[in-house]
Amino acid sequence: MSRTEFHRQGTKGFTLLELLVVITILGLILVALSSGVHFAGRAWQSQERSGARQGDLDAVQNVVRNLIASGTHFEGDGTALRFVSELPEALGRRGLYDIELHAVADRLMLTWCPHLKGTKANSQSKATELVKGVTAVKFAYLVEASAWQTTIADKTKPPALIRVALVLDNGDMWPPLVITPMVEAVPNVTN
Repeated sequence: MSRTEFHRQGTKGFTLLELLVVITILGLILVALSSGVHFAGRAWQSQERSGARQGDLDAVQNVVRNLIASGTHFEGDGTALRFVSELPEALGRRGLYDIELHAVADRLMLTWCPHLKGTKANSQSKATELVKGVTAVKFAYLVEASAWQTTIADKTKPPALIRVALVLDNGDMWPPLVITPMVEAVPNVTN
């Protein structure tokens, strides 16, 4: 049977070249789909890590806000803030504590010790890391509607507002946290 007779009989089929073209196109489609799925997976993981870090920063902001809002007897400059306050109830510690927020190396630290009358230095102080990967901590204080200051000049009167700003090592800036300390003094607090 000659080639022309074979085609005339109406047999249908694909040539080897047509099959190779189809297989190549399917391969390209599969490569595109698998790289798209891989990209989507990486984007998902990156978003989860970012969301977890943001959740941690939100928790730290809440703790810092509550500590400062309930604090009194503020002393501070642009790099550290010291005050007297109660610790969060979750720690299960009652009473007043001398608290300090400051940066050490690349971390925002919270240091506290029991507030004892007449003592400034206490060997019982404890420290905990609030945020890791911090390149700068900036405190500012607003006293009597004047401009923001980097120090608290009058320690007998709390600032109207306290601003806390962090710069993280990945270049992100923590949205500045502006807190109003409580108006009434905590009873039985002495310097």
